[in-house]
Amino acid sequence: MSIRRKRSISGNRFFVGLLSIYFVLLLIVIYLACLFSYEQKKVALMAQINSTYAQLRQAYNNITDNFWQVYMPIYESNTNVLDTLTRYFSSDTSLTPFDKLDVGDAARQLMIRDNDIQWIVLYNPNRSVNYMLFNNSTSLQTLPAHFPYYEELNSGSRTMEIYGMRPLSDATSTYNTFAICSGISSSMGTGKIMVGYSTAVMKKICANTSINLKSLSFVLTNNGEILFDSSSKYDPQKTFCPTDEISQIVTASDGQKLFVKSQATGLNTSLASFNVSWKEFFLSCHEFTPLMVALAITFAIVSVIGYLTMLRMITKEVTVIRNGLNRIGENHLDHQIPSRFNQSGLPEIAQSINQMTVRLKENINRAYYYELRQKEAELSELQSKFNPHFLYNTLEMLRSRCSQHGDDSTADLITQLAAIFRGFISSQNFIPMTEELALSKRYLALFGARYGDKVKIRYDFDKDILRYGIIRNLFQPLIENYFVHGFDTSNEENYILFKGKSLDERTILLTVEDNGSGMSPEEMEKLNAKLHEAIQIDTESYGLKNLHQRLHLFYGGDCGLTVYPNPNGTKGLSIRMTALKMTCEEYEMNKKHVPK
Repeated sequence: MSIRRKRSISGNRFFVGLLSIYFVLLLIVIYLACLFSYEQKKVALMAQINSTYAQLRQAYNNITDNFWQVYMPIYESNTNVLDTLTRYFSSDTSLTPFDKLDVGDAARQLMIRDNDIQWIVLYNPNRSVNYMLFNNSTSLQTLPAHFPYYEELNSGSRTMEIYGMRPLSDATSTYNTFAICSGISSSMGTGKIMVGYSTAVMKKICANTSINLKSLSFVLTNNGEILFDSSSKYDPQKTFCPTDEISQIVTASDGQKLFVKSQATGLNTSLASFNVSWKEFFLSCHEFTPLMVALAITFAIVSVIGYLTMLRMITKEVTVIRNGLNRIGENHLDHQIPSRFNQSGLPEIAQSINQMTVRLKENINRAYYYELRQKEAELSELQSKFNPHFLYNTLEMLRSRCSQHGDDSTADLITQLAAIFRGFISSQNFIPMTEELALSKRYLALFGARYGDKVKIRYDFDKDILRYGIIRNLFQPLIENYFVHGFDTSNEENYILFKGKSLDERTILLTVEDNGSGMSPEEMEKLNAKLHEAIQIDTESYGLKNLHQRLHLFYGGDCGLTVYPNPNGTKGLSIRMTALKMTCEEYEMNKKHVPK
């Protein structure tokens, strides 16, 4: 790489580095701005929610604190409320019309103590008929049989208790109220006073808030019963009701994540809480984030456009030189870069390039002439040393003469030798498995002529792997290795076994096994280690090491050759080779897609 190109790359990297730092700083600023906006919006939302939440708790506290004010007319002087209610709770006789008027007046005196009271019930368990008064009615009404708090009225507790919201209907409408109940003084008789409270004040508090969160819900509960629900669901299956004081993100029964806050209020058994979808709350806090991101992206785009515009103005004349270099790089060495530039130093650069082009053309012409003469000399030398057609013709002449003199076995050996030689110098590097096996049989036939019946040749190949291809001359080094190093001339039961099977969907295993002289474990370990070393000298270009390198380079991965002792415990070696499953058609197709 030339010095000018190195400087160009270095300059580009410098500007790219500056741009990268600029965008990183811009991202940090965007992140900090979005984070600040998020926190500000979160604080504002929480302030609004907490304000409504505090008003709701205060409204409920006022109701529970003022409940005992209902009893105050009983203890006030100059009223007949105590006498009227004492007669009501201490007797079980039916009320006369005048008694009903007195009881109704006494109930109205109790009700006027709190504007949130919706109705009041005077309950004497000894009476067959009990009465209640609605705040919009002037007269007592008989306690209906479907009154939703009958069970609580009949309970034995005399302490103050709060009961959840239940619908209650009169002649004109239906009320959603919760009730507070307490027993009367034992000096007055037996019974309870139950007061039903309207949730209108609480609804008004929640309605007046400016919080734009659809999933926000304020809930009042007592002992797990819902007293008030701003969403008007009043369904324990759909309303999240905490059982303890918390302030955290929780997962509801439907899998939705909620931000929940709850605190004890009123009685110790009451909880005031609010919950909101964490997703909606989070997105609401990021209300201004898209705008800031859009502004930042716009600013970044404008910055890039400004940078590119300036770069284009600066590099306009440099582009002329660059285009000239590209033209020269396309082997148009006659091209000359114009030397009229406004930028200082560029005319000198153009002249230097033009002079360099002239010298380069002269050097290329000289180098091409010398290389051509060298190739011609090498080709002549090779042709003089070896001519495969001459060898084929000579072997064919020898085979014909042997056949004419009746020496058919020698003629057959010459035929096998010619076929082997043709396979060795073939231009095909990847051949069918069947062709490689045929070549190995020819090679074995030459050794069979020498050793006769002292060696038995066996093949055990799975039929499905015969359709794949393999690199050329795979078995020849192993056959030669056996006859040179492992064959025992004194043994009449020598054998060499060729096996092939599938290991998995991608890999095949080829094994050459013999019962030759074998190797010691130390020698075998040393040989396996040596197979993985790079070939250093020309004398190592053949044999097991060369074969392992060919397998590994061609197939890659873990493919290669390994030497093992015989699996049956007898002497000899088992040479195992792993290769990938590939047909000749797949090989040719892959070659077409390999870039040249």
